Amino acid sequence: YTHEDTGQKERVFEALVDYPCEFTMKIVGANEGTFVEDIVPIGADSCDEHHTSISYSTRTQGKWMSVTVQAPVKNAEMLYMMYENGDRDPRVKFKF
Repeated sequence: YTHEDTGQKERVFEALVDYPCEFTMKIVGANEGTFVEDIVPIGADSCDEHHTSISYSTRTQGKWMSVTVQAPVKNAEMLYMMYENGDRDPRVKFKF
C-alpha cells in the first residue's frame, strides 16, 4: 500500500487500522475436537493477553465452526501475528 499523502510504502494493516484498538477477527475451521479452546488462546497469546480476557462468540454449521475473537491490538505487528499464528492450526480454513 502506498500512503496517499506521503508516498511511503506501508503494509495494509498499518494504513487501515488505528492503533491501539479492539480488533475483531473471524476464524473459520473444521468443527473438530477442541477447536474453540485452541483458537482463543492463539489470539490472546498474539496480543500478550490471558485467554480469559479475550471475548469471543461461536457459530456452528455442520462440519464448520466460526469463532469471532475480539482482541486488544496495540500495533500492526500484533495483528499480523494473530493471522500468522492462526495458520498454525491445520483445522483453520480461513480468517477475516
